[in-house]
Amino acid sequence: MRQYIAIISILLAAAALLPALAYATPTQDEAQRLYQAYGDAVYQVQVIDLTSKKKTSIGSGFQFTKDGLIATNYHVVAEALQRPDHNRMEFLNDKGETGPLKIEIVDVVHDVAIVKMDHPGKMWLSLGTSKLSKGTQLFSIGNPHDISFTIIEGTFNGFSKDSFVDNIHFSGALNPGMSGGPAIGHDGAVAGINVATAGNDIGFLVPVEPLKDLYARYLKLPAGYNFVDHANAHIQDQLLASQDHNINELLSNKKWESFPFGPVMVPGHIHDALKCWGGASHKEEDPFESYFSICSSQDRLFLDNDFDTGAVLFRYNYIVGKDKLNLVRFYNLYQGLFSVPQADFQNVKEGDASNFDCNSHFVDIAGFRWKSNFCIRQYKKYPAIFDMQLYMAMVGAGKKGFTVTLMAQGVSKQNALALARRFMSEIKPGKGAS
Repeated sequence: MRQYIAIISILLAAAALLPALAYATPTQDEAQRLYQAYGDAVYQVQVIDLTSKKKTSIGSGFQFTKDGLIATNYHVVAEALQRPDHNRMEFLNDKGETGPLKIEIVDVVHDVAIVKMDHPGKMWLSLGTSKLSKGTQLFSIGNPHDISFTIIEGTFNGFSKDSFVDNIHFSGALNPGMSGGPAIGHDGAVAGINVATAGNDIGFLVPVEPLKDLYARYLKLPAGYNFVDHANAHIQDQLLASQDHNINELLSNKKWESFPFGPVMVPGHIHDALKCWGGASHKEEDPFESYFSICSSQDRLFLDNDFDTGAVLFRYNYIVGKDKLNLVRFYNLYQGLFSVPQADFQNVKEGDASNFDCNSHFVDIAGFRWKSNFCIRQYKKYPAIFDMQLYMAMVGAGKKGFTVTLMAQGVSKQNALALARRFMSEIKPGKGAS
């Protein structure tokens, strides 16, 4: 009898689980349901070199209007925009069908582009919102590594806090080739656009709101307007607005954090968009001890292959000669450190910007004399935009040397000067060597 009672108890327990299992099945099949319902609105976006007939870049995109407008990332179509005489664009759907695409408008700051098909598809996605609760389930669709169309489950984890431009932190396995594809909710509405991966299921999405704003700007363009013919002017305006916002964010902070480094007090953590780290070298064979600190923004605006902009960086190097190093040898060594560090602008090609124009002079700051170099160079396609470098080296301090580097990419000349002046004014007397 006890055996029968035990069996009945097991059966009753199993029966109690059936409703939960039945409820779980749709959740387990949710990705399949969403792809079947909305997958036809997603395309691969290809840029093809006219000479070799080979793809130079691939990404993903999604139709979001009845008349065939497709949203994707700017970096997916940049090659076609920057060199329209050498490239063409086309789409590929999951049925293997292809067709031409035309660039309608781009936003380089938020990495968004709108392109158009000649013959609209029958399916398009609605634009939702990125104002979601942390942990909200999202589904990203794209064509990773040119393999096949894929849907990835992940979660919304709020917005990145280490950038001047808000991006969604998406916990999902985004891969190259998925850039420009949609991240949708259970209702099929777009919350964000795939843009980048940091590996280990750490991805980033452009919030859907910049796409909405870009679409509103597109609707205001004159009928028959060819955006490609006027792209440089539009991009320059976008860069000017972006850098003005970023530099004002830095300058409007009335009290910069400072910290003692070597013989002076220097700016440290001045904005959440700039991350700081440091270190020291105490090798026995070196004739000096050296220390460094560096703070750098995480932002990089992609303009073209090998042409990024938008970075802000400042760095300190402090060296102290050991007893065995005489003053003459120390100054020979120290002089070798005083050079404009152009390697930090390695993501700008020679043809994209002029040579640096530098002014050198001596200044007295924080009780020390400094040799100072202020350099700027102009972008060729966007002549209102400059790169700036301020490089300073302390002189006359015996066997102690201190260098300061401040760099800002993609700024107006006015903002370059304002940032350099503020930075120099924030260097204060310290309490002696560290």
